[in-house]
Amino acid sequence: MDLSFLIWSFLIVFMVHNFEEIIMIEKWFHTTYPDIKEKLPAFVRNELEKRKNITTAQFTMAVFVLFLVASIVIFLTILQEHFFLFIGLNLFFSLNIVTHITQAIVLKCYVPGLWTTIFVILPYNLYFYYYLELHQLYYTFNFLDSVIIVLCLLPALLFAHKLAEKWS
Repeated sequence: MDLSFLIWSFLIVFMVHNFEEIIMIEKWFHTTYPDIKEKLPAFVRNELEKRKNITTAQFTMAVFVLFLVASIVIFLTILQEHFFLFIGLNLFFSLNIVTHITQAIVLKCYVPGLWTTIFVILPYNLYFYYYLELHQLYYTFNFLDSVIIVLCLLPALLFAHKLAEKWS
């Protein structure tokens, strides 16, 4: 498998995962969240309370913005062969693995995005990093640069959600 194909396929993984979240988020907040919110630590409950009225359209807008950002990063990665850009994007997105699995364990229930995290994102990442190791591509980029990309993507995430709040 070609590295550029593997990198472009990230967008498919990204969207499959987000389709699960888009489809489930509103229903989850209406059906599951009321049953579990009293079990949550105050800081978690406060954050979820801010988002409990999010609509499918609003969440979709946030996903759309992040999809555009991811597409641009991937395009620049392939065009310039600056693979640290994609590694940073992938590390940023990989936080979903930890987030969704931890949420499900702590809440003792399904959270939107859990199944695609386990059955799509995790296998993709395991294969991607295996591919990098197999072809000794870890040595072609500076890991610190990728971490900087992760930090640069945080404002994009916050912007996407702020924009989504205003979308109706």
